[in-house]
Amino acid sequence: MFTSEPLTRDVTLSCPKITTHSLTLPSKAQTEIDDELAALTEMMRSLRTRRNSLSPISSIPPEILSIIFVHHVQQTQLVYAPDAPAVLSWLKIGHVCRYWREVALGTPELWATPFLISLQATEEMLSRSKMASLKLKTGRRFYMDCVQKTLMHIERLQEVSLPFSHIFGSSTTHCCIQKFLDRLSSCSAPKLQSLCLEAGIKQTPRIAIPIFFPAPNLRSLQIKNCDISWTSSVLTGLTVLGIKKLSPECLPTLDELISVLRRMPALHTLELEDALPTLPPQTISLPRAPRFMNVRLSHLKQLHLAAKMLEVANVLARIELQESTTEIRLVCEGFSGNPNRQWNLSRPIISRALKSCFKASPDKSRQVPRSIQLHSTTTSCIRLHSSTVRNPSSWAGPTFGIDPDSLAEHSVTLEFDFPDEMRRTILCDLQRVVPLGNIEAMYFHFFFPCWDGFWTDVLGHGATRNLAYMHMHGPRQALEQLLKSLRSRKHSVSRHVNRRSQQRPIFAPALSHLVLYGLEFSSSVWKGIRPSDLFDVLIDRVNEGQGLDHLEFISTTGILARDVQLLREVVADVSWDEYESSIGEDFDLDDDSYDSNYFDPGIHNYDFDSDYGYSS
Repeated sequence: MFTSEPLTRDVTLSCPKITTHSLTLPSKAQTEIDDELAALTEMMRSLRTRRNSLSPISSIPPEILSIIFVHHVQQTQLVYAPDAPAVLSWLKIGHVCRYWREVALGTPELWATPFLISLQATEEMLSRSKMASLKLKTGRRFYMDCVQKTLMHIERLQEVSLPFSHIFGSSTTHCCIQKFLDRLSSCSAPKLQSLCLEAGIKQTPRIAIPIFFPAPNLRSLQIKNCDISWTSSVLTGLTVLGIKKLSPECLPTLDELISVLRRMPALHTLELEDALPTLPPQTISLPRAPRFMNVRLSHLKQLHLAAKMLEVANVLARIELQESTTEIRLVCEGFSGNPNRQWNLSRPIISRALKSCFKASPDKSRQVPRSIQLHSTTTSCIRLHSSTVRNPSSWAGPTFGIDPDSLAEHSVTLEFDFPDEMRRTILCDLQRVVPLGNIEAMYFHFFFPCWDGFWTDVLGHGATRNLAYMHMHGPRQALEQLLKSLRSRKHSVSRHVNRRSQQRPIFAPALSHLVLYGLEFSSSVWKGIRPSDLFDVLIDRVNEGQGLDHLEFISTTGILARDVQLLREVVADVSWDEYESSIGEDFDLDDDSYDSNYFDPGIHNYDFDSDYGYSS
């Protein structure tokens, strides 16, 4: 039965008074639980450490393990730039187990290349490296405070590489280098073995290398946009010497240069760019000296010279290259005066120098060129690269951005910058400079006009007897001349290319692999080269027993599916990328994925925090 009393009434609830202080005080039970959890965590760490110690890899002595770690770090530093965060990816070895971490922390050599993007990282690595020899290498990104802090340890520096050439007119970098050189001239650097300095091209005043500084173990000196005196005692006993872009007033005389080279009997790398003795434009002959007065560089492996044609030849005439020289690079940047006379003066000297590396006939102790690359992107510059490797992988393919020097063996690179009227003369003389009698592979990438008989004039009559591989990217005239050269020496039923035919020895009788890249075929009967012209020429070669095994078309216009089907009747393996027209190609120009925070230590953790919380 319901009553009429109101549903609400006054109720008073009482509870303990809660204060802010009481909320922060854990209960005794919670504290005991936290202590037990901490004890369990420590017990688990101890058990994991004991378990890891029973693994076979944990039986490796720390001395051996540290050597492995050092090798791994060195390989990582070769792969990544000094300013790339990935160059510190080797830090993961310290996260494997407690034993590995202890070995890593106890190996000072691991920390001897400070990371110059983070001041914290630099200081920590300098501390962990103890007294190990330091390697200072800057990339395009660095903090000057990190560089200066590392340079303070001059007595520990083993390698210093400061390529500041990309920084134009920076007074900070100039001051940094100058302070380092001033300190170097007054303090001993007993461990310094390698010094590389590159100042900005517009840097004023220019950096001057001290005439003397106490670095008895210095073996490598490479400078760019810096000046040096050729009487400096620093230029003694080096194994690597690289000097680029000297001031005109600091260029050596020929006698000074030869005197410096005599003081480097163990020199294996010599690179001089715009640092050779100059000659007057009206020079009509080069000074001759008895052969016994030339300098012999018995250990020289790499020789790079870049200057005007006569200046390069003038130096080459005084250097006796030996069989040990495996890489030669001559960059002749231009002529002064009469170009034809200067070429005639220089060619025999360059040819004689190259004979020290190559011979026209094989020999057990000497290498001969087996491949050449003729590369030219302008009408006035030619790059000829020859190598004892038959098929350098970096030469083939649609792009030529990869430098083949790194993969070639016994390579010779000649770069000529010349007036247009000298092009034919120089191209026809190349076979007299580099022996081509044993060439097996040729790579051509050029766009200058060709003339009638181009391939015979450039390669000579006997240069193609062993040619098996040919890769060509060039103008329409080059294709026309190639088909004329590839024709059989006999008359056949095939249509004459360009209405003309000649009887001559068959061109490249051993040719089995032909790659045509970026060329143009035409469908017109009266203009250009048709696919049927190529088909007729290949029929002639098949009838002569000199057919192709492989034919490849890359980005070549005017080739259709029916043409490929026809060509497969005379060539067993025809490769075609189905490229029919250059119209409608898509170019993605928005592939800029640069992250402005990529080098921000606040975002990327370089793991130089304390060891708190580490678990094995």
